Amino acid sequence: MSRRRKTKERPELLETKLSEIACLVKDLSPAARVEISYEQYEDEDAHVHVYPPPGMSSEEIERLEAALGECCNDILLETGLFIIGAVYD
Repeated sequence: MSRRRKTKERPELLETKLSEIACLVKDLSPAARVEISYEQYEDEDAHVHVYPPPGMSSEEIERLEAALGECCNDILLETGLFIIGAVYD
């Protein structure tokens, strides 16, 4: 059974959820750079690449990674959108 919802609102929902993720990252680290890619390798809908600012502590990076992962998981469970989020240091 497919976990994807088949509606014409899907692109708008994806944009909304990507904006929510970007806002979450900026709330946790205002200086972080967020890049979004719509490249699909398998069944993902989008990728969010987060680049923390230089000098960010490893504890802060771990907190950012955990929050990003939890948010992407919540979105998957809520909407069926498969967004891969990763923090690159």
